[in-house]
Amino acid sequence: MKNTKLSAITLALMTVMVSPTSWSATDPFAELDTAVAQSHQTHEQKLEEFYQYVNNYLDEYEQWRDEYTAQLDAEKAKHIEKWGTGDVSDQTTSVEYSDNDAVKKVIDYENNTATISVLVPADTSEEEAQKQLGNLSVDLDGDKLAMTDGQVSQQEVDYSAEQEKKEYNFIVEQTEAQMNELDNQAERLIHSNTGIPDSFIYERAYKKKMALVADAQERVKALRTLYKAKRAELGIPEPVVEPEPSPTTEPTQTAQTPKEVQQPEVKETSVAKTPTAEANDKPAAVEPMTEQSEQIAKVPQQPVTPEAAETTKPSVTDTPAKPTSKAATPKPMKVVSYTIKLPEGALKKRAEQYRPMADSESKEFDINPALVMAIMHSESSFRPDAKSHVPAYGLMQVVPSSAGYDVNRTIRNIDAPMKADELYQPPVNVETGTAYLHILNDKYLSAIKDEKSRTFCTIAAYNTGAGNVARAFNQDHSTNIRKAAGIINSMTPDEVYQHLIENLPYDETKNYLKKVSSRMALYQ
Repeated sequence: MKNTKLSAITLALMTVMVSPTSWSATDPFAELDTAVAQSHQTHEQKLEEFYQYVNNYLDEYEQWRDEYTAQLDAEKAKHIEKWGTGDVSDQTTSVEYSDNDAVKKVIDYENNTATISVLVPADTSEEEAQKQLGNLSVDLDGDKLAMTDGQVSQQEVDYSAEQEKKEYNFIVEQTEAQMNELDNQAERLIHSNTGIPDSFIYERAYKKKMALVADAQERVKALRTLYKAKRAELGIPEPVVEPEPSPTTEPTQTAQTPKEVQQPEVKETSVAKTPTAEANDKPAAVEPMTEQSEQIAKVPQQPVTPEAAETTKPSVTDTPAKPTSKAATPKPMKVVSYTIKLPEGALKKRAEQYRPMADSESKEFDINPALVMAIMHSESSFRPDAKSHVPAYGLMQVVPSSAGYDVNRTIRNIDAPMKADELYQPPVNVETGTAYLHILNDKYLSAIKDEKSRTFCTIAAYNTGAGNVARAFNQDHSTNIRKAAGIINSMTPDEVYQHLIENLPYDETKNYLKKVSSRMALYQ
């Protein structure tokens, strides 16, 4: 068995479990009474107890996810109050604010730029603003980058409908990604042969997804209230909308059985997901539906934007905002920014730090090391502290409760999800991401005969799950991988690639496939 990077952690946990302190804290007679009571349970009672155990176990993670989302919303609202936009760090961007929230530093690793912005009164001269920026610098991998040669730009703090739409889209995309995680979690439970009926698992996932939709609606209401208040405070005209009736938020159920619910299709915003189908001949239990964005969007006072107007075809007019008090209108502010290009070779320097890990783990799991490097490049720009908003963590952006759990269970014989602090450790993260590629390549997608075709499918599945790859090929949109493999095996690799680009359900995954497959050439 592979000596994994988590062996020390596992041993430490075992030591705690059998330590005298932990034993003395328990009552052996109470444990005996519990065991006796359990031995007299009926089969139905035992099943009910197991279902409740699984439900409570998953609830614990979902509660943590909801707390994380609430904290993120609070952070974004704080920045919107001053900047008009709630920029925060993600897997490809680092965002830092000063203590008084008046200076913002952004490193965009995807576009290879660094920007420092300062908030100043709108009547501040460019020279005075540049003086405030002149002494500032950005830290990049331990080096300080001066902004003296940066490109200067300025704009007023913007509380327009377009800015509101940007924040609205963040909520929708994050919710879709979290809903997809619930789908992947359900499929993992089903294919783990736990003995829990499929209908119980699907129904639970359905209810949790509807709870996420309801929560997203409340988040959008709060966002709308915030922007509306700021527009009123600053005397900005408020767009008025007369929308047409929105689609129902109630998803339809499949006609096969009442308990098998139809699950929304979702757009991925992070990677390292658990595959959504085993390689078997069993038809998919559920079919996707496409009304998910409308479900999330159906809230009172939905943000008004050009995009929303195009969707709902409302008539839009501008009316002056009603003043909320006799107090003087706050002085308008503007943002003055310096932007520079990052030094040539910065990404290559970071990449070389992790090439030995990629080579070692690729050899262990029989994966092309160029694929591992291209995924690290695309996922995190080789930043071990990268974090997406699903959330996913580290160099290869692993989700602890799905891909992390799959690797723990399949490779490490640990029946538990991973933890964030584990995935921030580069050796553990690269091992986990590479092991997950191995699971995709050798288990879920093993029926695909051509190695190049299988690589294309593996890249897409790493981003969106194997089930969505199957849907791109199956005419009935089922998640049956073996059925899809029959179609894939009749195509050339170039045809497979083009079919994925044309038929994957999400643009984000199409772009991901293009980026990773092209970047592999950099690391051959």
